[in-house]
Amino acid sequence: MDLPLTPRQRSQLANKMEAELRAAGSPERAVKEKAYLKSPLDFAGASLPAIRHCAKQVRRDHPDLPGSDALALADELWSSRLHERRMLAVVLLELFVARLAPADLEHLERFVRDSYTWALVDGLAGDVAASINAAYPRDATVDAVVRRWAGDDDFWVRRSALLAHLKTLGRRGSFEGWDRFCGFADAMLDERQFFIRKAIGWVLREASKTHPGLVAEWLRPRVERISGVTIREAVRYLSGADRDWLLPWPEHEQPKTLELHDRAAGQQPLAWEGETLVARLAPSEQLTIEVSSMLAE
Repeated sequence: MDLPLTPRQRSQLANKMEAELRAAGSPERAVKEKAYLKSPLDFAGASLPAIRHCAKQVRRDHPDLPGSDALALADELWSSRLHERRMLAVVLLELFVARLAPADLEHLERFVRDSYTWALVDGLAGDVAASINAAYPRDATVDAVVRRWAGDDDFWVRRSALLAHLKTLGRRGSFEGWDRFCGFADAMLDERQFFIRKAIGWVLREASKTHPGLVAEWLRPRVERISGVTIREAVRYLSGADRDWLLPWPEHEQPKTLELHDRAAGQQPLAWEGETLVARLAPSEQLTIEVSSMLAE
């Protein structure tokens, strides 16, 4: 079994990994990544596969690393302003997440608050926190922490409260926490922050893979409040009928109109006249129309 790493050993290991990441990076990639993520951090230009390779090497060298040591090593990596070191900290915690416990969510929260980008937050919340939630779905500490996150002023922390449900509500999850997530999502549904809207849709999309009826049922009474960003994610795995009913009209196109007229002999019952669908009925005729977004096409 691995002995706990001393502070000096953690520092040496972190510096060694940084040197490897810098060697694997390129100035051109560093400039592009920094601009893409709009990040205030420094970049070495190392790819995610290179970061994952580095993390797996640590796991091979220290297979029995305790959870407390994994967090301490993550702290050491995070102390730098280099993006790749922080990403490496996230990937390491993903690899050692089975050693973490509900009480460690508050440690993760410190990283989330100092992330300022989805590239770091999503791994911390959607993988590490979500894995802890999945392992302890009825734990009182988990419940208290994610509920506190959901009401936080920092939208990255609120996003984390949503993404912490990705694994429990996903394809292999127990579906524990559905009601809690729905409460969070309903409270945040009117927010204009893109990353909140996207997170709600992302979790609903995953939930719909096994419980499409529940997702559609939750969406229907809220369809007038839901943003396009959220709904397009949420309906991706729903049935065609549910998608047609829930999806908004295309942003570039206004809904078509329908007019009813009397029909003279020889006229077609239904015909498009410009942007208007004209239905012509003789006195004895009836018309039944099933309306969906397909009328816009």
